[in-house]
Amino acid sequence: MNQVIIMAGGKGTRMNMTDKPKTMIPVAGKPIVEHIVEAAERAVPETKPVIIIGFQGHTIVDHFGDRAVCVEQKEQLGTGHAVSCAAHLFRERSDIGHVVVLAGDQPLVSAGTIHSILSHHENGGETVTLGTVVVPDYTGINEHLLHYGRIVRKEDGSVERIVEYKDATEEERSIREVNTSIYCFDSAWLWEHIDRLGSDNASKEFYITDLIAMAMAEGRNLAAVSLPDPVEGLNVNTPDQLRAIEEIIVGTSGNIPSTSHLTHAYVS
Repeated sequence: MNQVIIMAGGKGTRMNMTDKPKTMIPVAGKPIVEHIVEAAERAVPETKPVIIIGFQGHTIVDHFGDRAVCVEQKEQLGTGHAVSCAAHLFRERSDIGHVVVLAGDQPLVSAGTIHSILSHHENGGETVTLGTVVVPDYTGINEHLLHYGRIVRKEDGSVERIVEYKDATEEERSIREVNTSIYCFDSAWLWEHIDRLGSDNASKEFYITDLIAMAMAEGRNLAAVSLPDPVEGLNVNTPDQLRAIEEIIVGTSGNIPSTSHLTHAYVS
């Protein structure tokens, strides 16, 4: 079996929310995180998604009921810390083969993309697989991707590391391949390594991306799957981003667009 973990503990300060977490803000008629849970349910129907909750987390618990397992992140100490909050559920579970980790504020992530990344991960015998997008430039809708972590590759095209925007040099910030915060891990390896994360970085947080460096240092298999449509990587961090994403979902006709064209990712 496989498992999906959705990181939804953020407060969403820039959204000026006081009564609900950012991930419960409506977009196209339903909470942001509802879009992601629905995609997870379609892609990984064998297990209930685990949602990492924080600020006003009871609103998420009330909304989903027994559709999901909610785990509290009492302090907001980064993405790695968020995932570690679920370790007690799975560390002794030998029946869970792979764990997909998603951000709770990316409502355009499709079930097809989750399935594609998971399939590539399983078929390739990877320890870690991550979803990326390559953008032509950081203008227009792609401006929202500007502050994402950059994928630094070696001369042979393999992934060398992921550098967060805050920690990146100007040269690294010019890289056009960015991390979408979609990950797939070998379950046993993930729970063995999650407690080894440190917080020696600009934000003093525990980054899930540091697991990539651990896997590479151990000589583990690692793959980066590039999504065919960059919009799937868009987060909701500001009211402008919320409006832009809602326009994409609803479209000019008022209908939810098909995501069938997003079902096949390719490896770069």
